Amino acid sequence: PGSPSSSLSPSDGPPQYAKRTAAVSAISAKLFKPALSEVLCILGSGQQARSHYDVFTKLFKFKEVRVWSRNKEMAQRFVNDLQDPVTVCSSVKEAVIGADVIVTATGASQPILFGEWVKPGAHIAAVGACRPDWRELDDVLMREAVVYVDSREGATAESGDIILSGAEVFAELGEVINGSFPAQREKTTVFKSLGMGIQDAVSAKLVLEKWNSEY
Repeated sequence: PGSPSSSLSPSDGPPQYAKRTAAVSAISAKLFKPALSEVLCILGSGQQARSHYDVFTKLFKFKEVRVWSRNKEMAQRFVNDLQDPVTVCSSVKEAVIGADVIVTATGASQPILFGEWVKPGAHIAAVGACRPDWRELDDVLMREAVVYVDSREGATAESGDIILSGAEVFAELGEVINGSFPAQREKTTVFKSLGMGIQDAVSAKLVLEKWNSEY
């Protein structure tokens, strides 16, 4: 796994980095999302949100996609650029209620996603809040979910979602891929991504492409 010094924030960097981050998130979704996942929710409307939309809708079949952003104009622009129908929601709660897979890709520094709104068994790919004093997810969600990370070292040093909630990290994504830890798909899961080292991200993208060709 990448160390904090070798990592970039998932919200930083060029477009190809956003695609790598989305590829890693998609691997987490492949492992942890409910077997029957019909509703995708994306919180955010920037580069990361778009990359996650592109990768997730290509890899998985959703019946409904919802988007929320603090900036309604950006959310509408996000949707207007797409060919498939996407619902713009007026609140986070409206967007996430009943969602099976939730992507948080915002610039929030305080929690915007609350555990009481999240469907039991849902999977959350959290890629925003990449500083020790920033967070997107509340204590209830972080403490009740099974938490996976790209790097324990990075998460415990840099993730406000982990540090401020006191949540326990169950496993790294790589430890699930290699069989050291189970994918607890039947439970609510959070994958906290801080952006691994570039080489790790490229490796993850290759794994995703291999899986994509097999399924």
